[in-house]
Amino acid sequence: MPGVVQLVRGPGPRGRRVRQVARAGTAIAAGATIAAAALVTSSPADAAGSMTIRHQVTKPGLLRHQIDVHLPMSQEDAAGYIWNGARVVVTCYGDDWFDDLLPDVPKPGFSGPVTYTGNPGPGQPGAAKVLTATPSGLHLTIVNFYEKGGALNEDVLPTDDDEVYCKARWIDGDGYVLNAKSNVVSGTY
Repeated sequence: MPGVVQLVRGPGPRGRRVRQVARAGTAIAAGATIAAAALVTSSPADAAGSMTIRHQVTKPGLLRHQIDVHLPMSQEDAAGYIWNGARVVVTCYGDDWFDDLLPDVPKPGFSGPVTYTGNPGPGQPGAAKVLTATPSGLHLTIVNFYEKGGALNEDVLPTDDDEVYCKARWIDGDGYVLNAKSNVVSGTY
């Protein structure tokens, strides 16, 4: 047989033992070759390498404030991150000569950074206020409604436009951190 080394030994227990050792060695070598091939050809997992955050305010009537956070990766990786305790911390600010923290934004009745986590498995696309594993990556959507002149009204003078932006901080289960800042939305809120 080409490519296979055969040990020939006479009959008896010693010859049988040599053949068994040779077969075991061949099996181990084949397993090591398959493992090495799998290691070389497998692609690395898509780690969280970038993050985007966008937000918008729409009116008339109640002001609808929507924040969208996205981390591109495979759905399997996103589910794994959620399973292992990944979280996104969102904080919203008024954009003035100093950045003023907005009370009640992004969570009414709460001031300061708000932490969002996911369910320990793939979520449903479009789920709000929870980290969700989707085919395009990990998503977080936050939607709240505010009265005009309320929480999004960050400038006290009625002639001044309000400028609002948000920051997101991704923290995975191992403590790796990514930061992103949203667009600034201006209007009379």
